[in-house]
Amino acid sequence: MAVVGAGVSGLAAACEIARAGRKVVVLEASERIGGRLLTHALADGTTFDLGGQWIAPRETMPRVNALLERYKLRTFHQVDSARMDLTTHKLSTLSRMTKAEWEWFLAKLDELAASVNVEAPAETADAKALDSVSVEEWKRSNLDSPYLRDIFDQIVRTEFTLEPKDVSMLYFLFCVKSSGGIETMFSSDGGSHTMRVAEGLAALCDRMAAELGDRVLLGYQVYDVIQRPDGVRIVAEGAIIECERVILALPPNQTQRIDFDPMLPRRRMWLMQRLEMGTVIKCFALYETPFWRGREVQVVAPELIVLDHTLDASTPAEGDRPAHHALVAFIGGDDAIVWSDRSPEERRAVVLDSLARVLGPEALHPIDYFDHDWLAEPFIGGGYSCYAPPGVVTAGLEDLAKPIGRIHFAGSETARAYQGYVEGALEAAERAAQEVLTALVHDTV
Repeated sequence: MAVVGAGVSGLAAACEIARAGRKVVVLEASERIGGRLLTHALADGTTFDLGGQWIAPRETMPRVNALLERYKLRTFHQVDSARMDLTTHKLSTLSRMTKAEWEWFLAKLDELAASVNVEAPAETADAKALDSVSVEEWKRSNLDSPYLRDIFDQIVRTEFTLEPKDVSMLYFLFCVKSSGGIETMFSSDGGSHTMRVAEGLAALCDRMAAELGDRVLLGYQVYDVIQRPDGVRIVAEGAIIECERVILALPPNQTQRIDFDPMLPRRRMWLMQRLEMGTVIKCFALYETPFWRGREVQVVAPELIVLDHTLDASTPAEGDRPAHHALVAFIGGDDAIVWSDRSPEERRAVVLDSLARVLGPEALHPIDYFDHDWLAEPFIGGGYSCYAPPGVVTAGLEDLAKPIGRIHFAGSETARAYQGYVEGALEAAERAAQEVLTALVHDTV
């Protein structure tokens, strides 16, 4: 058995196959494991996640919590007092009429999201109509206030790392429902932003790779996947692998790098080509003190700042290790594309300037700053996930997870819940591994 991709989904699938007593090898094109999980460690061992960072409690995200427990990784609660992306502050200043419009709008979203068939989104009532329009078009038809439109744009850009014009309304509703609702997506009180991992979320990948040992091969970019009646030949950088079946645990946009023989069905290839990877740069600024706590947030015209989402990313003191006071901020959507082409120094300056406009001049003087441009990752090409533009959900999105002969598919985009999250990646890994184990039994009968 072979797995292509050493992100959390690929490694989890490989571990499950190995625990079942089957031989498995993992081929990773880059020189590191982790995929969209990446942890930065300070000199004293304190970690900050440059990729996936937050999880919800066990009742909401059972798979990731079970894996953290298995590997004895520790969690701590996200600081919930300092959401500085302006959304909460803007909403608190609404007039009664504007607030009523916003509440009606959210109720309409909830009603539509509740109608989505998560197992088969294309079978949702009015699926064609909802899939034919972008979130931008739907917003303009249902929200009159320019002020509220700006708030909603920020929410979409934060969660999807794309502009509202780029995302199918049906896909947006599917993600809202399958992730527990908009409030759950952002909540640090039981929702998706509740907890962080002390060792860094990428430590999950480190532990799984250690379990697999020398069966994880780095720098092995796969060029060809050749299906035969009795197996699969994989041609990679520096190796040719013969195996019974293969799991592709890659973002759909990266599958286009591989030549398939025979070719994958054209409809499936078209689907994977149409899915767009989000665009995001994740930025951290560390300070001597958490000067922002309890401070009045300044409302700034959106065109004057590049950040969509800012949170208190401080870590608690532990033993001899001091607390570290930090802010994490995100440049997403079209702004990320612009700033990906700028130098790290220019990016640092504009991020700190944006923070200072909102939080005060102290933000201009961090003791440390680092960021990660996910657009520059050669075998990922963005983040957090691939998303469906208008017209794609009803053109076969639910087929994305279906095996094609001896080729199986994992990765967060093939999950039925929490796409773009580690929980979704683990769900996909679990499903793909079970498909393979069942198929291997039949292959040998």
